[in-house]
Amino acid sequence: MRRLFALALALVFLAAGAAAEVKRGDRGEEVKTLQEKLIELGFLNDRADGIFGKKTEAAVKALQKYWGVKASGRLDDEELVRLDDLYFLATGVMAGDGLDEEELRELYPASCDWEDADAAGAVFCFRHQEEKWLEELISAPHAPVKLATLLTGRACELWEQAILAMYEEWESNASEADSDAILDQQILFEDALEKMQPGRDEYLWLLRQGIDLCFDLHGAEAQPLSDSEGGGGEQ
Repeated sequence: MRRLFALALALVFLAAGAAAEVKRGDRGEEVKTLQEKLIELGFLNDRADGIFGKKTEAAVKALQKYWGVKASGRLDDEELVRLDDLYFLATGVMAGDGLDEEELRELYPASCDWEDADAAGAVFCFRHQEEKWLEELISAPHAPVKLATLLTGRACELWEQAILAMYEEWESNASEADSDAILDQQILFEDALEKMQPGRDEYLWLLRQGIDLCFDLHGAEAQPLSDSEGGGGEQ
């Protein structure tokens, strides 16, 4: 489990002497870096010139609307760190709350699951907190298309890696007789994945596969892996 480092980011940011607030009229490298992130995430359609003007202010307001906070058009230190978290999540670098795996085990369930029988409302285990944060960001309203695409692509990447890792874990704990059946299921999963078109449908499919497989492997009522049948939900 990767260590999470948002708190460290905040300390580094403050230690670097960042201004208490970035706002319209400001100029310099800090503004340019802010603009580059806003462009990458789809909030700003302009060039990064290091000048905080009308377009940058409008982009910041759009970002704040996405967050569901007051659209002041200016960012304080806490919001700048929050933007870093969003940027890192969307572009593939983890950010979070500084908890290690043992602490996560104490806070979150042992397996992913669904809140009800209709597979609505995913509950995420301690292993899949990155996927949880991405799901929250993907589900938030007012996301620019570019940001939604980045987040969805990143979530698909993580779920694909997680599902393949779970198949490997399942196989390593299974009897020799079960290994072939597990491998067959993995092949079916990979074949189905190859036929999926990148986008929202692929993400929702991977989400369902990942939640179901995690519950089959780690759920409180799961059978010992060597005796289990099926796994990974419907393929």
